[in-house]
Amino acid sequence: MNVNWNNILLGQVDHIEVERRLEFAALPTGWWTVATMIVAAVLVYAIIWFYRREGRIGASLRVRMVMAGLRICVMLCLLTILFEPIIATYLHRWVSSYTLVLVDASASMDLQDRYRRSEDLERVSSVIADATEKPVRRTEVVDQLLGSDDHRFLRELAENNRVKVHTFAENVQTQYTIRALRESADSPETPTDESDAASKTKSPIVDASGDEQLITQFQATGATTDIGRAVRQSIEKADRSPVAGIVLLTDGGINRGDSYGDIARFAQDHEIPLHIVGVGNAAPPRNVRVAEVIAPDNVFTQDPFAIVTQIGAQGMAGQVVTVELVEKQAGTEGEGQVVASQQVTLPEDNTSEPLTFKHRQQLVGRFVYQVQVPVAEDESVSDDNSQKITVNVVDNKIRVLVVAGAPSWEYRYVSRLLERDDTFEVSCWLQSADDDAARDGNIIIDHLPESAEELFKYDAIVLLDPDPLEITPEWVELADRLVTRHGGGLIYAASRLHAPAFARDEATKELLRILPVTFDPDADLVLNQIGHYQKQAHPLIVPTSSQGHPVLKLPGDTTAELSWANVGSVYWHFPVLREKPVATVLMRHGDPRMQNRYGGHVLLATQYAGSGRTAFLGIDSTWRWRAYGDNVFNKFWVQLVRYVVEGKLVGGNQRGSILTDRDSYQLGDVINVSARLFDRAYQPLQIPGVEAEYTIGDERGKFTLSRIADRPGWYEARFVPPTTGSCELMLPIPDGDIENDTVRREVQITRPNLEILQPQLARDQLIALAEQTPGGRYYDVKEAADLPHQIPDRHESTTIRSRPTPLWDETWVLLLLVGLLSTEWAMRKIFRLL
Repeated sequence: MNVNWNNILLGQVDHIEVERRLEFAALPTGWWTVATMIVAAVLVYAIIWFYRREGRIGASLRVRMVMAGLRICVMLCLLTILFEPIIATYLHRWVSSYTLVLVDASASMDLQDRYRRSEDLERVSSVIADATEKPVRRTEVVDQLLGSDDHRFLRELAENNRVKVHTFAENVQTQYTIRALRESADSPETPTDESDAASKTKSPIVDASGDEQLITQFQATGATTDIGRAVRQSIEKADRSPVAGIVLLTDGGINRGDSYGDIARFAQDHEIPLHIVGVGNAAPPRNVRVAEVIAPDNVFTQDPFAIVTQIGAQGMAGQVVTVELVEKQAGTEGEGQVVASQQVTLPEDNTSEPLTFKHRQQLVGRFVYQVQVPVAEDESVSDDNSQKITVNVVDNKIRVLVVAGAPSWEYRYVSRLLERDDTFEVSCWLQSADDDAARDGNIIIDHLPESAEELFKYDAIVLLDPDPLEITPEWVELADRLVTRHGGGLIYAASRLHAPAFARDEATKELLRILPVTFDPDADLVLNQIGHYQKQAHPLIVPTSSQGHPVLKLPGDTTAELSWANVGSVYWHFPVLREKPVATVLMRHGDPRMQNRYGGHVLLATQYAGSGRTAFLGIDSTWRWRAYGDNVFNKFWVQLVRYVVEGKLVGGNQRGSILTDRDSYQLGDVINVSARLFDRAYQPLQIPGVEAEYTIGDERGKFTLSRIADRPGWYEARFVPPTTGSCELMLPIPDGDIENDTVRREVQITRPNLEILQPQLARDQLIALAEQTPGGRYYDVKEAADLPHQIPDRHESTTIRSRPTPLWDETWVLLLLVGLLSTEWAMRKIFRLL
């Protein structure tokens, strides 16, 4: 047997046994051995003969024989010293060999197959008895293969070699190592020290009888399949131990890394056979899938909204299917009801067909919308025919505080609009009015809210050219907190009366900081140049990138010719320097003279500010748009207010918000969750951690968000969702009401596209790959029981002889000789034989 000396020299061994033996370094061989024996026999005979004939008086025959024995012992000791006796030490070293089991854990292994062809059904029916009656999940086939009959497959693999079980997708994850059954019989003790090769892989070592540790149900969530890397990494994890073979359980859908040819060459170079078990349906796929569903996170009751989906297909191009939209209130039992359906002609392979459903909801709450396509009898994959998304339908009662410096036309029409609209609860504070004047609004206030408890009840603040002299720094700080920390909205609309002073006042600096524009320090000079009053109206321009923005939607019953360029009637505007880097410009001035080095003057812009949104409106003549119909003016202001308020609706309320880095994730991705939380006094929460939970269909779980040390009130966590679907994150704020103080967030978990585009078993490619490796073979599932008997025992053992310990030159040998000679001399003296 070939010995890998690297294993021996580097200490990659499983057992070392020490044996010590007495040997003679100078023991004669051949005829010298015979001659030595004859000489020794002659010497013994001569000694006995001389002592028998000793004629002196005083010693009996028995005494003479004792002295003869002492002389013979001296002679034998000298002869032994001549042969150089030593203690030889032998190290018997045992290096276990491994069978590496690689289980494909990519997302395609979580698919369910319908076997249409008899030959495909025959291959899997020996493991899954009811494969003809229901779709079969590929992970279920792996579980049955490895775990059935008390893990018979793994036990038989472990008869000759240790078995190391890995899962793989992009990378290899070691699950556990099974001791070879022969270890207990052939090697004295199973190693437990740090030098154990398997211990270095940080995977548990179990006996083949440890059923509770032989896990065979693996989650298939990987985004890609990289068999080449899996083979290389598994060999590296064997830690230079001999590899008897690699058992690969996969559907063969390589979409990353080495090709089949590269993998075969690597296995040939390392003389390692690949034994491949194909899992899945090898028939060309016939499949319809709902590739994507997009809908707004939050909508208002009675407002129409769009649910957009993408329908993909393979092997079914040209067929007509029915796509259904099913609605169900979140948290309720039942299947829901179909609220809309459309007929779709399926596209060519690897393409998708967009489809839009228009819907509106009258009730408040969270509603789950499922886009589904009925499963055809001959479909290969049946669990990708639907996707869900959750839409939060909120009560359209938005609390708005309007603060105006004077009773301008803008104030009159905006306040009346919001007061008449059933979707708003509005309070108005006109700064120029007398203290005892009647106030506008449907919720009357007798003073400007000045405390957090009062101000934080509002969802948005609309500042219609307020007088900065009536605003205190303390109120500005509270307004800033409402927006940046609690997700409220802020709209600032400039007008000629107070805008220049508002831009210069020290008290308003914090509000200017969160607005989406940079104010021009020379605004007064620009106003003097262009004039405070304009007799001619100028058009406004909507940038191409902002067309279709939610704020700019025109009423559905307006004429086709009506556009914002026609509606625009800009007379006066407040010039600002430019928009801020994170702002979105919705309108610019259309007069070529109203430009600076940054482009046309900004008339309308929005941006995120912390958890909320802010908007800047640089004109005071939107009330003139009523000439094109009340609905133009009304829709613009309703949409603008609702847009800035949405920051409060996306997973948050007054006491907190929950955020994720994306809205959609692929299965296996890590979700980074952050939350900003406040106590009942609206101060940053200070406890060490908070517990959140997630729900994906019937799957539920919990995770803990930990406090971020340098960010008061902020918490963060990371977790990996276990399955696909709509994932709802819920975080009850400590010391709060469960219903009203629970922040929520919804994200979508989808299968990786690469794993779905080619879902069939790559049987022919896997057969070719296995046959190109030395001793390798491909197995259908029904043949897998024969696989363990094809892998030989490749363990390595060797014996090393260490430096011997000589015995002939020890002190005790000299003492023995002296003692024997002294005893003989004393006896001769006593019995007068000298």
